[in-house]
Amino acid sequence: MSEDTSGARSLKTAAMVLRALRLLGDHPGGLSAAEIGERLGKSPATARYMVNTLCEAGFARRDEAGRCVLGTAPPWGPWGAGDAAAGAGADGGPAGPGDLGPGDPAPGAVLAEAVTELYRRTRQRAYLVRRTGTLVASVSDVRGHQGLARLPGLDTHVPPERAHGLAFTKVLLAASPTYRDAVTAEPLAALTPATVTCPVRLGAELEVVARQGWARDEEEYARGFGTLAAPITSPSGTSTVALGLSCSSRRLAAHAEELLADVVTVARDAARQWAAGTERDDEPEPGPGPSHARRRARTVRRRAGRGLSARRR
Repeated sequence: MSEDTSGARSLKTAAMVLRALRLLGDHPGGLSAAEIGERLGKSPATARYMVNTLCEAGFARRDEAGRCVLGTAPPWGPWGAGDAAAGAGADGGPAGPGDLGPGDPAPGAVLAEAVTELYRRTRQRAYLVRRTGTLVASVSDVRGHQGLARLPGLDTHVPPERAHGLAFTKVLLAASPTYRDAVTAEPLAALTPATVTCPVRLGAELEVVARQGWARDEEEYARGFGTLAAPITSPSGTSTVALGLSCSSRRLAAHAEELLADVVTVARDAARQWAAGTERDDEPEPGPGPSHARRRARTVRRRAGRGLSARRR
């Protein structure tokens, strides 16, 4: 019988990725895939695959020259406790969306696991987006397999002039009047023919997003693509991040209710786990059994369907 060496291969691959991260840390100006492969003794094809994986997972990014640059934070981003009394945030400015409120537990791996779970359920590219400043939203984590279509124009950040076109940032705009005022202070650009450019209409849509707990964009950010997102709010209510997915507009039209139900369910579970201060919640909830869970899932899909149908009308 042959010995199973898959575990050893996985450890070897993990060690190689750690070497690549250390290498990027030693070269803040970035390295090309060929340079990384040469230093690690790997073929150019393997190096390119490694770079693609690191960038896709949010540990690194490509600069304008195409060089791989180490990210400034882990994919789920740094979190700091905001000073509510002084009104100071982690960056020395006003308390921002990335700051934890008094008594908030750090999210740990809860948010990263939520992105993974959403991708596992839907097999669509899943994202975690949060504000890192008054005007900038950061794509903190991404999951998606090779060959899965990428949302055009979406890199590591969403600039304010494009925030009105994505479901992810619509969730954040609905949660923060400060962010909304900053984004709508300038004329809203028509990213596609479907983009909402009227501030009054956008404001009305964001009020609906705040009430229903999810947002949708259908070819508003990029032609041929749509996004769905739901908020994950910290226990104190002072910080909100957006969990969502992107897919082709054709798939969104055909499977909107199922996809939205998964987005909303995973976001709610993540918020509950964050509030519990745990990274995992393997214990079943007391009381209702599996039949209750199935009924709850059907209810989420039904409500989502009513909202989507109303929008189509």
